[in-house]
Amino acid sequence: MKLHYNIASPYSQKVLIAFYEKGIEFTPTIIDLSNKEEHLAYKKLYPLGKIPLLTGDNELFVPESGIIIEYLENEFSGQGTQLIPREKTAARRTHLRERMIDLYVTDQILILYFDSIKPQNQQNPQAVAKAHDTLSILFTSMDKDFASFTYAASNDFSIVDCALFGALFYAQQLHPFTEHADITAYFARLMQRDSVKKVLTELMPALHAMQQK
Repeated sequence: MKLHYNIASPYSQKVLIAFYEKGIEFTPTIIDLSNKEEHLAYKKLYPLGKIPLLTGDNELFVPESGIIIEYLENEFSGQGTQLIPREKTAARRTHLRERMIDLYVTDQILILYFDSIKPQNQQNPQAVAKAHDTLSILFTSMDKDFASFTYAASNDFSIVDCALFGALFYAQQLHPFTEHADITAYFARLMQRDSVKKVLTELMPALHAMQQK
């Protein structure tokens, strides 16, 4: 299997953590979306040009981070960490939490990031303010959950935790959560996962290189 991704992308990080948690081998293919020629070439494979994307033999073509992780659970059931509960109600609740994280945490962090790198005359203060408000609401709710659970959806590591790492990693600078003691403690636990440490070994040098440009 070939995973098309960029380590700076929180959605790519989400899928990488899932691969590492389950111990599944893959062929990494790095996509630099900031390189116009490379992005155009990638769009010949996937016209939407989004990452991550999983491809392979027998016309395997799986876009979208959550769907990729669901595919991994279906095809490698019983291997490594169980990221989606088998019981239907628990699975539905886990998927809901994952979707909430993607829409109302990760996407809001991305709004803040991309606005911050635009020229001042192209920035959107209204969108930024709305993103901060949404994050404040979600972080208050999450803090209450983390007072009861070890991880984001329960006491077991799941797809929700895969989704949260990238969002919280960037939130440290873009929308700090230090006032939320239980989120802070949760993030410290998350950083101790071997899968997260492995992502960080690739992420930190890449971010350093980006800052030098």
